[in-house]
Amino acid sequence: MKVETLIDLLQSKKFTHYKFEEKVMNQLEQQNIDVWANDKRMIMLKEYRTQTSILEWDINDQAHIASILHKIPNEYLNNLYFFMVLDFNTADTELRLKINKIEKSEIICKKYIIKEEEDFNRIPFLISSSIEINNFDFDEKFKEKIKGFSDSPNKRVNLNLENIINDYFNRYLLDKKSPKIKKESLLELGE
Repeated sequence: MKVETLIDLLQSKKFTHYKFEEKVMNQLEQQNIDVWANDKRMIMLKEYRTQTSILEWDINDQAHIASILHKIPNEYLNNLYFFMVLDFNTADTELRLKINKIEKSEIICKKYIIKEEEDFNRIPFLISSSIEINNFDFDEKFKEKIKGFSDSPNKRVNLNLENIINDYFNRYLLDKKSPKIKKESLLELGE
């Protein structure tokens, strides 16, 4: 995956390019680390093009991030992330083990390895918030069922809705036992 895809997503989530003082920026630019921030989080990101570069990230990149921690504003210290974008295939077992180890370690900051766009779904604040939640409307379903009983074509037996509702709310919900009211008292025989 290309780092530009991630940058586009960050910009759509209202992240902006963050600037440190010139000395710190030069240090980060030499390591090809880009810094983005919003009002809550700071993200450092780097694109890795070879397997060797990711295997040695802790020697090269983690050391540089650790060296500038004192320059990071306090509001970002607990919300500091390092996104490592891989622009090569990751079939090697040694590499997959290293990736797992990198993501589990939260030394210095939280780290995410991003190989493809689906990996964005693992990052809570990048997940689209437009997920629909289907809520079960119990009240509406209850009303429909009760009205269905009272509108039933069988006119010989009518339900006493007041008794059913009282039994449900006063007895059944309180002790979760079967309704104690006798069925005969719920029914009223019609003509």
